[in-house]
Amino acid sequence: MSAEVRFSFNGNVAIVTGAARGVGREIVGAFVDAGARVVAADRDGDGLAETCAPHGDGVTAIVADVSTPEGARAIVDRSTATLGRLDICVNNAAVAPHAALLEERAEVWDRVYAVNCRGTFLMTQAAARAMIAGGRGGRIINFSSGAAQRGAAGGAAYASSRAATETFSRVAAVELAPHNILVNTISPGLIDTQPKPLPPDMAQRLAARIPNLPLARPGRPEEVAQLVLFLASDASSYLSGAVISIDGASSAGSRFSGLVVDDDTRYDWVTGRTRPTR
Repeated sequence: MSAEVRFSFNGNVAIVTGAARGVGREIVGAFVDAGARVVAADRDGDGLAETCAPHGDGVTAIVADVSTPEGARAIVDRSTATLGRLDICVNNAAVAPHAALLEERAEVWDRVYAVNCRGTFLMTQAAARAMIAGGRGGRIINFSSGAAQRGAAGGAAYASSRAATETFSRVAAVELAPHNILVNTISPGLIDTQPKPLPPDMAQRLAARIPNLPLARPGRPEEVAQLVLFLASDASSYLSGAVISIDGASSAGSRFSGLVVDDDTRYDWVTGRTRPTR
């Protein structure tokens, strides 16, 4: 089954944070291809330059730290002052260091929350103020993770920060609805953004994990980017306050073998099943 879906954002301006690599880089390209002008933001100037290079005047780059009020304001100001408006803000920037709970350091915990939670808050606040001033409404798309839904060793700071982002985004959706600003959250599962070549331990973990995923493969960054475009488009005009998983059903369960076996005789009276006597 195949179908061609095209989104048009001609005349629109979108901010994408965490744009230096991975999913953020793919989102930038997707918006440019759909006709939007993009402000791409990241702390990594070199990676940001690589993201922007193929797109010429379609992308305006800014090196800034979303976890500071000054950084968030600078990103939004670049959009409104340079490009004249702001329609879409994609808060993709995040950090995900992992450590055992008993070895976690408070300063690392605070930094994870500063980027993942405070950064999302500051960008949402600054973008919403600009959108309200523009009088056209807008879309704010925040990012969580499937890690927010389950306990996994090493993820205390990251997973809990993503859960906090989901709840914050629901509050933002309620408060910003009167201004026609829709706020939604994307929760990716395993997406193929790992470093290449893979470190040996990571390669071993992924080799054990991927066959158990329902689709038996990681997601592709472009698949996440297409969901972002949908949420930014008029096709999602009655969708706000949602947390949307894009995880190939991994939050629903493990890969199905294709065979259902019911050896439990206790409910034969319900199903009417008869079994051969031995």
